[in-house]
Amino acid sequence: MDNTSFKSNFVGKDGFIWWIGQIPDEKVWESQIKNGKGAWGVRYKVRIMGYHPYAKNLLADEDLPWAQVLMPPGNSGSSQRVESVKLSQGDVVVGFFLDGTSAQIPVILGCFANTGEKQRAAKDEPSPFGTFKGFSETMKPTAKYILQPDETNETNLETSQPSPTKKPPNYQDPDDATYTSTDGKSTNNCGGSSAISDIKNTANNLIDDVRGLKARLDEGNEFARDLIKNKISAATEDIVDKSGRLVSRMIDDSFNALVPLGRTGLQTLYKTVYAKVLAITKNPAIAHIAGVAAQTSMVAPLAAAENLIGCLANNIIADLGENVEDILNSTVDNVLNFTDCVGDQVTGAITNTIIDKVGTGFAAPMSALSKILGGEFDIQNVIRSRTSSIANAVGLRGCNQPLPRPTVNCGYTIGVGPGSAQPENLSSVLKFANLSNAISNAARISGFPLKGIASIAGALDIFSSSMKNPGYKSSISNCYSGLPVVCEPPKIKIFGGGGSGASAVPIFGNIVGDNRYRTGSVIDIKVTNPGNNYTFPPFVEVVDNCKQGLGGIARATVKDGKVDNIYIVSEGENYPVGDQGEVIVTDVAILNPGSGYSDDDIVVDNIGNEYDVTIRNGFILKVKPLTQLAVDDLPILEAVGSGSGALFSATVDIRPEYQGEVKQVIDCVS
Repeated sequence: MDNTSFKSNFVGKDGFIWWIGQIPDEKVWESQIKNGKGAWGVRYKVRIMGYHPYAKNLLADEDLPWAQVLMPPGNSGSSQRVESVKLSQGDVVVGFFLDGTSAQIPVILGCFANTGEKQRAAKDEPSPFGTFKGFSETMKPTAKYILQPDETNETNLETSQPSPTKKPPNYQDPDDATYTSTDGKSTNNCGGSSAISDIKNTANNLIDDVRGLKARLDEGNEFARDLIKNKISAATEDIVDKSGRLVSRMIDDSFNALVPLGRTGLQTLYKTVYAKVLAITKNPAIAHIAGVAAQTSMVAPLAAAENLIGCLANNIIADLGENVEDILNSTVDNVLNFTDCVGDQVTGAITNTIIDKVGTGFAAPMSALSKILGGEFDIQNVIRSRTSSIANAVGLRGCNQPLPRPTVNCGYTIGVGPGSAQPENLSSVLKFANLSNAISNAARISGFPLKGIASIAGALDIFSSSMKNPGYKSSISNCYSGLPVVCEPPKIKIFGGGGSGASAVPIFGNIVGDNRYRTGSVIDIKVTNPGNNYTFPPFVEVVDNCKQGLGGIARATVKDGKVDNIYIVSEGENYPVGDQGEVIVTDVAILNPGSGYSDDDIVVDNIGNEYDVTIRNGFILKVKPLTQLAVDDLPILEAVGSGSGALFSATVDIRPEYQGEVKQVIDCVS
């Protein structure tokens, strides 16, 4: 179901979504303050925390959105009343989105004042979410300003409070960080990315966009077809751009693999020629000259091969677009639900296509070097037999390397929040790439070659229209890409925090519908396993397999390395419920005991439950439910009496099955 169905699409009725961001390098918005081309209104480029990446290579400053500045009353410009807005690069601003969760139209409300600590830590070169100076080529230091060129807003720098966000001396800016191909990286907002995760994310977004278009528009409509075509073209361009790293690294690694082979081949060539000439002439000097001459004859082919390989990456990238577009067209036609195996197959198809083009590009120079490379030489076999060749290219860990233990979560869904992501696994991508290539080769040898893009990219499921049929199986996988047959209740995913093992289940309220199709909100989350070794609260994600629920947001708390509680920030709506019994209040947490309460004060809720209250010295120490009325939402508790300040949080759970009447209570203590 399209999430936009639940929006009113009217400003002020879709929720207030606020943000904190930073004004980037002045170069990308100086035309605005100079009244250059496209300048209008009072606006600045802004990089928003949690929505935009922490590195320019993932999102350039030029591509950041424009944010209008909301002026104070009496400063609209009418009646010659106006005061200029003077934001500078590096300023941290606060604002909101006019379009709510769509998060495309930001508005700036105000900014944080600069401090002496910022001035001391500021760098000259702007960087995303870094600390850098506001002075620039346009805005130079001058004594005419009210503030001195120290760029602070403090009256006494000597006694000013140190910034709580001061970075340690060994802090490394994400934009300057270096990463290896085995770091287990993924496209994220922490500054690093891998080709495979970037390609999978682009393909995933394409499938979601096209599915939304097909749901709202008639697929046969020319307007809809044009929109889908444009989406595919944009995704193709994006993937080709991201594949550049894959191509260049694969070629570099392949060439590095040839160097020792060439060196060994030259030595073998010398020995072979030396032995033959020596056997004929019986003269070691002549045999040596002949061997050296044989080696020298390969210098020109080696130089030609090196020069050709230097241009090969650009040639492949320039020729890659048509094949990628064919792969995406087949994926759009045959995939309704983007799963991990679909992403691995898309990446495998592109990997096979690149390997094929690398092999074709290497063919001519390799044939000239056959004397030293041992006759029939296939660069594709070299690439596929060297796991590191593809691992380096796609930015993955090797098959035998342990998964890195994540300390922070970097996945983020715009407008939703943190999202869990499995570490990219090289073995899955290679399985699809190599197996589908083997099937394609077998078909070619048998005289019945595959047609179209499958002949290049391999016999993958994404090229089969049957892939979206329930129960689909093939010779390479059981990768079903259709919509889920049954929409199951959401899973609670707990990730990050430095620990592992925590699990939880949702409890639903506000349930609507019949037994066949019931939906509701997540009113509470029950921890079933606290896990171990958590150093800070992990992220919590509420997600169902049909992606029909939306808005559920939860947070975790940690005590002694374990998850001790998960509380609801937003209940969300439209989550599949399944078979859930009645919900009752089972316990009450004391968030604040208050003060001044007398022994006869009571605690009540908005449902009508009664509670046993323990009060000592005016503090409420314990609250236990006496009645078990069914609840459809998390009850609101309050203390009624002479005191004040007490705060409570109800814990709910499924009503236990009836165990029969209590016949006798035996007091074992007395």
